[in-house]
Amino acid sequence: MKDGQSIHIARDHDKPSRSINTRLIAASLISGAQFASDKPFLDTVEDVDGEAKRTVTWLMDGETKMHFSPEFMVERIDFNEFKRRFLSLEWALANPNHPIAYMRGMSEMMNRLRDKISTMQPLALIRRGKSFALVPAGCDAAKRAKLLSYL
Repeated sequence: MKDGQSIHIARDHDKPSRSINTRLIAASLISGAQFASDKPFLDTVEDVDGEAKRTVTWLMDGETKMHFSPEFMVERIDFNEFKRRFLSLEWALANPNHPIAYMRGMSEMMNRLRDKISTMQPLALIRRGKSFALVPAGCDAAKRAKLLSYL
């Protein structure tokens, strides 16, 4: 993140692979949006009154403008033609402003986000007063103790 950068936040409490926000992020990325940093995703689990509360946060660059074609024409095609276009990378690249190309791009972006999310484990969010620590799941006891000592 940069000084003075405008950041937009998408946050919810669903599993990231099932969250509507993950689809929102995929759709925005394929439309030209940018992440706010090189680590735009935070998945935390916090003990709140004895219950685990998961929070998933995405950080998006608020300055990036997305692009859409105002020229979407009404077109009637059958399922086989839709399928042919959707499954053809060549067709999508040749027709980048067509809604089918956008949907295919969003689908591919969603798959990439799911792959990345599946390699990450949630962080434990531990609060003490106004301070908090983010402890990676599965970290060794020494690292956990060091992180908690800063509280």
